[in-house]
Amino acid sequence: MTDVIEDTALAMLTTSLQQSMTVYRPDSREAFVGNISLLLPLLNTLTNVVFFVKDEQARYQLANKTLLKRCQLSQHEDIVGFTTEEVFSHRQSRDYILQDMKVLREGKSIVDNLELHSYASGQLGWCITNKLPIYNKSQQVVAMVGISVDIDEDNERVLRKHARLAEVAQFVRAHLDQKINIAQLADLANLSVSQLERTFKVVLNMSPLQFVQKLRLEYAVKLLASHEVSVTQISLNCGYSDHSAFSRQFKQFTGLSPSQFRQTHLS
Repeated sequence: MTDVIEDTALAMLTTSLQQSMTVYRPDSREAFVGNISLLLPLLNTLTNVVFFVKDEQARYQLANKTLLKRCQLSQHEDIVGFTTEEVFSHRQSRDYILQDMKVLREGKSIVDNLELHSYASGQLGWCITNKLPIYNKSQQVVAMVGISVDIDEDNERVLRKHARLAEVAQFVRAHLDQKINIAQLADLANLSVSQLERTFKVVLNMSPLQFVQKLRLEYAVKLLASHEVSVTQISLNCGYSDHSAFSRQFKQFTGLSPSQFRQTHLS
């Protein structure tokens, strides 16, 4: 019960933060960073939330302790003024930069994006990422806020409290090599598609589609650890229609092709 309360409180906090950012119009980026820094003591207590602010050039201006720790940085000054490419040395940083530019140059938000992050410590972790443009009173983008919330890796612990979702999860795991239809999962749970979407979001902080994608990619990573299994065979085992579709989605989530990921993380 405590876990559910904590998860709900965190969801309310992050949602409230995101909603506030969309209506707040600071005089300048400096004013915005100054005001948000007042929340840093609170944000530093969230060990499963990465929070940051970047300027118009996608340089970090503010970061909570969770991000610093995962980047193996000891103090705030070690990240301020640097871009993602300078902080993250791996190929995935290029995708982060492209995301940042989409937000900063086009004013387009990144909403509920499922990502597999790779940190300097070697840690891999799934999260849901939101990136929001911050406008000043002249309607110019002066900064960007990013919030990434970890997805609980212990899905079994969470699903034990939700029999319908546990049945759906069991079905998905047993049929990863096949096409899986969300309407089919809703029928299995005796829910409408919209009810299933809402339930997944509340319980697991992701949509049913993201859950299926996550399980497929996790299984792919597991199979990639065995160098005896070809990438083509892995794509079939994970339910992809062809090798290119698998490679495309794998790179979308990790920033690396399956072969590059195998070489970088699993060799």
